[in-house]
Amino acid sequence: MTNISPEAEAYIRERIQGLKFGHTFMPPSSEGTVIFPGFDGGGEWGGAAYDEESGLLYVNANEMPWILTMVPTQGANVSLGKSAYFTNCVMCHGPERAGDPSGAFPSLVDVGDRLTEKEIGSIIAKGKGRMPGFQYLKAETREALVDYLLQPEKKQDSHELGSESNLSAVPYTTTGYNRFFDQEGYPAVKPPWGTLNAIDLNEGRIAWSVPLGEFPELTARGIPQTGTENYGGPVVTAGGLVFIAASKDEYFRAFDKDSGQELWKYKLPAGGYATPAVYAVNGKQYVVIAAGGGKMGTPSGDYYLAFSLSE
Repeated sequence: MTNISPEAEAYIRERIQGLKFGHTFMPPSSEGTVIFPGFDGGGEWGGAAYDEESGLLYVNANEMPWILTMVPTQGANVSLGKSAYFTNCVMCHGPERAGDPSGAFPSLVDVGDRLTEKEIGSIIAKGKGRMPGFQYLKAETREALVDYLLQPEKKQDSHELGSESNLSAVPYTTTGYNRFFDQEGYPAVKPPWGTLNAIDLNEGRIAWSVPLGEFPELTARGIPQTGTENYGGPVVTAGGLVFIAASKDEYFRAFDKDSGQELWKYKLPAGGYATPAVYAVNGKQYVVIAAGGGKMGTPSGDYYLAFSLSE
């Protein structure tokens, strides 16, 4: 469990009571199961970089726990509208309709104060932005879902789900992909939470491991660099550098390939959650990164930034 402060540790010790945890690959449960490594694993889709000269493989990694909770979609006290919500909506908007704490998915609490009944029904059917449409749901089901969103506390008739409901084959769903955070929004486990690692493939050992990313506010409190959750891989160059963005703090960094020492960093206009590319034009070398942001609650962007050495 986290040790960044006595308050954070006490919060997690209290929060974990009643959850299932203790070994890898525990099955989901109605009590809530701690998934660790998390849903996104450790090494990420960005892949790794290999240096032929040294035999080192460079890979970034995450230490992020998640909580998986099963909830029934059917039963004596489950109306058609509530069943439709828990089958289709809960994974993004949460069991209390409060949305994602990171801001990626909006709260649906008091949604009737912002949208009309017709507007809600249209968004459910056709989708909007990153939300897909659910036109395959029968009109009766969509209407019941709108009614549930507008009046979640209203007593609704329970509904025996038959094949016509589109929901009968789904007795359980989950509350979504929920990261396990402390009371301030930091991971529930001890840091480092994100690392860049060099693995010696000749000797089968980790040559070096350094934190990747930083929370400046924690550094200011005297907490050693923790690293951050990260998405997107590294590249290694013949000049002895490892380039990687990936971190939640939206920096693009260069490390010494032999020691892991951070040599340079640049604040991107949005998170660089992709693997950089290295190329040359007329004999001049460049490294480019796509800065699209939009993950882990960070703002979205539409940038490509290319860097080179001065003349």
